[in-house]
Amino acid sequence: MIKTSVNLYSDDLLPQTQWLTLTRLMLGLMLLIVIGVVGYGFGWWQQQQTQIVLQQANNDNQQLTAQKIELEVQIAARKPDAALVAKVELEEQQLALKTRLKDELSQRQELVSQGYSPLLTDLAKVANTNVWLSHISLVQPDHGPMRVAFEGYGRMPQSIPLWIDQLKNTSTLKGYAFSAMTMNQGENQPLVFKLTSQTADKEPSQ
Repeated sequence: MIKTSVNLYSDDLLPQTQWLTLTRLMLGLMLLIVIGVVGYGFGWWQQQQTQIVLQQANNDNQQLTAQKIELEVQIAARKPDAALVAKVELEEQQLALKTRLKDELSQRQELVSQGYSPLLTDLAKVANTNVWLSHISLVQPDHGPMRVAFEGYGRMPQSIPLWIDQLKNTSTLKGYAFSAMTMNQGENQPLVFKLTSQTADKEPSQ
């Protein structure tokens, strides 16, 4: 085939294709505007939702405050029943008295139970064939030392004072002064005696 035309222009002489055209610029600008409008709309919607929640919280707070004030007014208006208050106070006083009585009885029982055991031990130490006991009494008054009373028999009149001197040297009866003593002896009968301690002369044990 024979060429009938000759191309005198090279590719370098052709106009270069531009990437940033007016059309593309307008499309990009419109896209940015759309994105901005959508972002603004989303932010405005979030703000409106936050305001709605805040308004609801304020309404709830006002409602609770009103209920609190109403309840306080109702409580302030209520007055205690005088008869019920008096009954409660009486029962509290009775309970206090019963508790105090229980404590006092427990203390007395403890004193008496503690007093017999060491006393019997000391009596066994000073026991002899000339004196024998028929009755022992321990009395704990509200105030002061415990009172001790003995009743028994003696073989001879002089055996009683000797036995009393021995009692005063025991740990439980040390410091006791036996002020009241009665003795009676019938014909051909053993000597009957009753010995009672004083109530305020007991010295503290060393």
